[in-house]
Amino acid sequence: MANLKLFLVLPVILFVLIAFSSCAAKKKVATVQTVSKEKTMSSDQEEPFVVVEEMPMFPGGDSTLLAYISQNTKYPESSKTNKIQGKVIVRFCVTALGSVDRISVLKGVNPELDAEAVRVVGSLPAFKPGKQGGKPVSVWYMIPIQYSLK
Repeated sequence: MANLKLFLVLPVILFVLIAFSSCAAKKKVATVQTVSKEKTMSSDQEEPFVVVEEMPMFPGGDSTLLAYISQNTKYPESSKTNKIQGKVIVRFCVTALGSVDRISVLKGVNPELDAEAVRVVGSLPAFKPGKQGGKPVSVWYMIPIQYSLK
């Protein structure tokens, strides 16, 4: 009689173990797939292009962009008195909507001049966004800003 009970309980225990292990395996697979999709989507959205089929365009062209920067740049007084001059190279991202984002100084001259260059670039109006495959995309853009005293 005891052997008969063992033969009846043993298949039930095996069935329960198999059921729990298959549910746990499905959860792990689903979690891994979800995380990998999120990483792929966020990396696509985060990394701007360097070169695209159609580069971003400032309204009026590059000459208007340079004129805007020269008109809106204020030479810091302490840099004037210390006769600090040079070229600040600023990199920024023109987003798929045309706004300016992720401003950084690639080559600086002085903290005050660098900060002024970042301020001016941050105040730029919207660009016509760059396009890749006919779709607007984010693109890196660089511009030199020259500070010189007369």
